[in-house]
Amino acid sequence: MTEIPEHLLKRAAAARAAKSGEAPPADTPAEATAATTPAEAPVVAAPAPVVVAAPEPVAPYIAAHHARPKVPWWAASALLLLPLWAFTYVGTLERPPQEATGVLAEGDHVYGARCASCHGATGGGGSGHALADGEVLVTFPSIADHVVWVVQGSDTVGLGNAYGDPARGRTVAGGMPGWGDVLTKEELLGVVLHERARLSGSDDALAEAIDAAVHGGTLDLDGHFDPLTITAQEIDDLLASTSGDDH
Repeated sequence: MTEIPEHLLKRAAAARAAKSGEAPPADTPAEATAATTPAEAPVVAAPAPVVVAAPEPVAPYIAAHHARPKVPWWAASALLLLPLWAFTYVGTLERPPQEATGVLAEGDHVYGARCASCHGATGGGGSGHALADGEVLVTFPSIADHVVWVVQGSDTVGLGNAYGDPARGRTVAGGMPGWGDVLTKEELLGVVLHERARLSGSDDALAEAIDAAVHGGTLDLDGHFDPLTITAQEIDDLLASTSGDDH
């Protein structure tokens, strides 16, 4: 007869007791009791919290750049054309007159003191004829005739007599004083050149030539022109001594 191992006998007894509802024997192995009890649920660790890193601080100048309104496409096109518009606009501006020097500066001073009251501060006319915008050049195409007229005035020429270019058809009506005894040669030539170059837009090369001749000692403008003896030929000869023959 084969002997049944002790541990098998104890396990069978425990099984019978479990079926019949009886308490298992006191000497039932702990492992048999543990086999009949439900296994404990495994412990699951809680997930670690997700830590979101704080955003890096934005520099003030970068924030200002992003907040600044963007230039629309049509405005960008206009900005590209702005330099061309500025160049065109500047080209339309009236150039300021150059500051007069030498004989022209002398003439500017004389005109303001002696002539502007009748002919206007800018030669636009008044009680006397207009001189600006080429008017004086039409009346006196020759500077020599212009000088003679200013030296003699209307009294010397005579009431009703023609003066200047015959095609202009002007005759003496009185009122133009002669300046030959009042103004020096330099002052008188200066005011005539001022009327022609500054008021009527003629070339001022003759004025530059006169200044150069005076400074070089080849032209003497001291004294006065004689209203009784002056002629256009005398003025032509005087101006011929300069390098700027503008008559």
